[in-house]
Amino acid sequence: MVFLGFTLVTPFLPFYIQTLGIHEMRSVALWSGVLLTITPLLASILGPWWGRLADRVGMKIMVQRILFAIAAHWGLMYFVTNVWQMLGLRVLLGLFSGFGTMSVALVTHGCPRERIGRAVGVLQATQILSTAIGPLFGGLLAHAIGIRSAFLVTCALCSTAFFFVLALYRDTGPETEPAGSGMVVVPQEGPVTAGVRAVVSGTPAAAAGASRVTPSFRDILRRPLFIHLLPQLFLINMVDRSLFLVVPLFVSGLAAGRDGAEALTGIVVSAGALASAASAYAIGRKASRASPMPLLRLSLAGSTVAIAPMAFCRSLTAFTLLRVILGLAVGGAMTLVYTLGGHLIPPNARATAYSILSSAAMLGGALGPVLCGLLTSIDVRATLLLGACVYLALTLHAASLSRRAGMAAAFSAPTVRGRRVCPTASPSSCARCDTRRWSPSGAGTGSGRATSGPGSPGSPTGSST
Repeated sequence: MVFLGFTLVTPFLPFYIQTLGIHEMRSVALWSGVLLTITPLLASILGPWWGRLADRVGMKIMVQRILFAIAAHWGLMYFVTNVWQMLGLRVLLGLFSGFGTMSVALVTHGCPRERIGRAVGVLQATQILSTAIGPLFGGLLAHAIGIRSAFLVTCALCSTAFFFVLALYRDTGPETEPAGSGMVVVPQEGPVTAGVRAVVSGTPAAAAGASRVTPSFRDILRRPLFIHLLPQLFLINMVDRSLFLVVPLFVSGLAAGRDGAEALTGIVVSAGALASAASAYAIGRKASRASPMPLLRLSLAGSTVAIAPMAFCRSLTAFTLLRVILGLAVGGAMTLVYTLGGHLIPPNARATAYSILSSAAMLGGALGPVLCGLLTSIDVRATLLLGACVYLALTLHAASLSRRAGMAAAFSAPTVRGRRVCPTASPSSCARCDTRRWSPSGAGTGSGRATSGPGSPGSPTGSST
């Protein structure tokens, strides 16, 4: 409801600005850019602090605060009489809302690690579908009742979402790690060179105390590989938001002189958005059963191959086909990065960590249209070529992260009978690891078992100490 409400009216803010006394097209463009940029910019800056507060006081009250602020914002937009009042409301929305930065934390709150990919995939698909169908219904609504009255419809949708959360949402504690996740590996009687080890469960008291402590921003950013996800989200969303502007311009050039050029542009844009939504949903489900890192490499590599030829297309059919392929390739990339983040962060700091990741994505989304405007003034193909370079760089970056994660897991893992074992408690909590895994047995009894990797014949058992 919230995403649909936003897309019902946001594309038509330039027309609303004209009703407030701004008629010169250059001034309308300037005010539109300011009004559409200031809110996500402020929300991305403040998002991590709102997320940290959510980890402390609970997710439900924070979501209610956000939905109330959004509903009040769109309701008050009905009463504005000049553009400065409109700017003040947009600033207040950026300061007190932040639904975009909190949405990923909301859908993954209390979610088991193995289901994070599926949850984020559904969220991303919903956002993309709202972008595809919202402007269509918003245009019909604005034509029927006017843009000013359309704000009240958006206010009603957000208010409905507020009451749904009030009545149906229940705060749950963060996902707790399995009882055997605090395993300690110590030498057992016998020569160390023989690789004999005992696997001992951590104490429940220590685990409970650790789960109550909310990590600081510095602790989260220092977690292995976490900070490397920020440029991935920033650049992926920057290129994606640039495409929303450059694709219509490119299509209008290819369809120049044809009847129904506007309809053809809408078809190409909608086809790309629907492909991206389908990709986000499918890859989210796949990431729940497979390692996200190889999928991310394939997604970014496929995006590089698809976007580069788009800059040199001379046929509308070929351009449309490549846009659909690009949507299928890159649509799930952000889902995979968020899934990787879910494997790296502790459950009791999920709102804080996901707010940091979402803030990076929102900053990229705010920069994308500005950069696209600058590049398009030089050459309409420049944005597509830059996108190809960005996707190629991100592919190489993901490959580097994969190697670093594999090496870190291999060199930091303990050994059982001379073979390295991954210290994570379950396969789903390891972002990228090719080493063998153990699973605890007799949780809380001080005994454990090292399990063999796929295809291994047996599993040696360590004695308790």
